[in-house]
Amino acid sequence: MIKLIASDLDGTLVSGNMSDLPAGFPEVVRELKKRDILFAAASGRQYHNLRRLFREVKDEIAYICENGALTVYQGEVLDRVEIPLETAIPIIRRLEKEPGTEVLVSGAFTSYIRPKEPLFEQYIKNMGNQYKIVPDLADIGEPIIKLALFEKEGTEERDRQAYWQDQFKRSDAFPWDVKVVTSGSLWLDFLFPDAHKGVGIQALSNHLGIRREEILSFGDNYNDIEMFRASGVSVAVENARPGIKELCDHTAPSVMEFIDHILKTGFLL
Repeated sequence: MIKLIASDLDGTLVSGNMSDLPAGFPEVVRELKKRDILFAAASGRQYHNLRRLFREVKDEIAYICENGALTVYQGEVLDRVEIPLETAIPIIRRLEKEPGTEVLVSGAFTSYIRPKEPLFEQYIKNMGNQYKIVPDLADIGEPIIKLALFEKEGTEERDRQAYWQDQFKRSDAFPWDVKVVTSGSLWLDFLFPDAHKGVGIQALSNHLGIRREEILSFGDNYNDIEMFRASGVSVAVENARPGIKELCDHTAPSVMEFIDHILKTGFLL
């Protein structure tokens, strides 16, 4: 019996450039709650950004934020993964040097930026992030939990994921493991071994006493793989990146359609 449903957002629950949830989704969350099933938003987005998106049911869901670096349920931080400064600073300095890029550094509840162009600040504001402009992104005044890169020319068509992964290959000069993943068409996230969506799933399941086989997760991208592995049932949406569908138990046209099927038929319940 499923007790926790976690879903990635951009490209999975939220399509394209949509800034709102699919019509009727808050009602779906409430119906799941009636059946003692908790919904968790699992995203690279910031906590305040997610609460704004889920404003109609913001206190009725769980949050796996910043690609698993921060997990929050009912206002309580269940897990937080910090990036050591000796790891973060070389990455920040290299990203800052690249033309046409902007860097976003995440604390637990605030995003920090040092815009090269004024339009980037407006973009972050429109996203709904709680943010602050700082003179030095390596000195934000609190622990760093995530690093992200914005490229206005796009990241996927130009295969910037491969480019940046090559820049941060483990070596004597750079002795840290970092995984570069796409996060939408304009963003890349830099993940570390102890911070991924699977960590958030584990934190929630431990806190709530939910077993792996009672967890269902939706995703479309490579930063969802650890979440799939931490779940008893995994579902890829139709537009998933190459290889993702093969990793999952099911494929669905959309999150809404799969959950609707569950609620109507009792499948997995």
